[in-house]
Amino acid sequence: MATAVLETIVGPLTVEAGAAGLRRIEFGAWPPPPDDEVSARATAVLEQACSELDEYFAGSRTSFDVAIDWARATSGFRSRVLHELALVPFGEVVSYAELAGRAGNPNAARAVGSAMATNPWPIVVPCHRVVRSGGALGQYGGGPDVKARLLALEGLTLPA
Repeated sequence: MATAVLETIVGPLTVEAGAAGLRRIEFGAWPPPPDDEVSARATAVLEQACSELDEYFAGSRTSFDVAIDWARATSGFRSRVLHELALVPFGEVVSYAELAGRAGNPNAARAVGSAMATNPWPIVVPCHRVVRSGGALGQYGGGPDVKARLLALEGLTLPA
């Protein structure tokens, strides 16, 4: 695994990559786990992820191309939710209920919320683009201010 702390307009992000792709993004600066050897592939994925995140925060990137280690998405409904979420375009939002429907269970809005809370790749798999049915922001792992800033970066302003 390769790990870096990226300074962004929403604070530090800890970015972790492995040979299979992006493993996680967490808000805050966390020390890297002890690792004897970092593969060249993990380093390349990490460099690409950090570069793409820098471009996103600079306003020059609207989608991500970095490989994602989808094995971290568990399976079943949670995995379907995260895969559907990855398709929500820059500058658009989707409600928890709508995302539940896209993932195959329109009555599972609460389960979508749970999937958002445990999303290993915030920003890249854009859980900040999921809002309440009435259009209000809703919760976010980085906090509501960070969610609002990310949406504003994408040209959206929503009620708190």
